[in-house]
Amino acid sequence: MVAAAVSVAAFVLASTAQSVSVRRCRTANLHVWVTHTGAALGTVGGYLAFTNRSQAACTLRGWPTLTAFRPGAATTAIHVRETMFGPYTYIRGVPRTVRGVPTVLLHHGQTAVAAFTAGDHSAAPTGSCPPPFQHLRVTPPGNRTSAIVSAWVPWYARNLPDCTRIDLSMVVPASSLPPRH
Repeated sequence: MVAAAVSVAAFVLASTAQSVSVRRCRTANLHVWVTHTGAALGTVGGYLAFTNRSQAACTLRGWPTLTAFRPGAATTAIHVRETMFGPYTYIRGVPRTVRGVPTVLLHHGQTAVAAFTAGDHSAAPTGSCPPPFQHLRVTPPGNRTSAIVSAWVPWYARNLPDCTRIDLSMVVPASSLPPRH
């Protein structure tokens, strides 16, 4: 009985020590990329993905910074709770709004995502938009170092348009991605 109590206590202490030692994910240890892109009803976007390349577990919490740019122009995304593309949690296939701001634990090879959207129609009287963005500068939450990725939106078959503001959600587990049909 005493041996079992000591084993349980050792496990609790080890678990507590392990959870305390999990550090924030660093940009250098993340593969940053764009996934699950789409276009619908004048909205273009997708998900910024953050995959842990390190052998050590790490956490992400909050909003990344996304700046879309091309020569002579740049815009920084607005932080929102959700976009037309999510993020959502799925309960029995039904999308629900994510509550709170989750801390996402990433073990080696695991991915967290943040949804981003922009409009592809201008509110200007001519309806025309400036040239599209060519690149995205992405800074994971809690980091100062950025990663540069292409602004190409595969589903849209073009670069991210510069017609409206860009909205960007908080980071959530990749399990919050919408199901692909």
